[in-house]
Amino acid sequence: MGKDHQSATHFELDHLISEARKSRLRITEPRVAILQALLEKHGPFTIEELYKKVTRKVCDLATVYRSIGSMEKVGLIRRCEFGDGTARYELAARENHHHHHVICKLCRKVEVLDDCELQEIDRFAKRKGFPKSPILWSFSAFVQPVVNNRNLFE
Repeated sequence: MGKDHQSATHFELDHLISEARKSRLRITEPRVAILQALLEKHGPFTIEELYKKVTRKVCDLATVYRSIGSMEKVGLIRRCEFGDGTARYELAARENHHHHHVICKLCRKVEVLDDCELQEIDRFAKRKGFPKSPILWSFSAFVQPVVNNRNLFE
């Protein structure tokens, strides 16, 4: 990780901590570790994936669940639902960060579509009365290695 990225991540972490304090959320080591994990690599991640990213010395799985819940409640973290019954989480608001997701229909791998060309869809949705901020577009496809190793018609 380059020096510029580290300082940007540190600045973003400070901003998130400040937002948490404004929401009267206590700043704990597990919450900071979860925010750092979400800053280091874009999600969305399941709670179990986030738990693996924070060291077990920092907290247990139950603490990750509680921390995610409280940070979601104050708007620091957003829940992403892709229709598979598994909630995933990512940072709720990254300044000027517009993205969508593509999900493999077979293995449920999630990839982020950064800087995509979907602004027209966003404009259409806005004209139809959908608010800008809560819209979460997701697209399903097949990951090629999964396709190569599976009969799609089973």
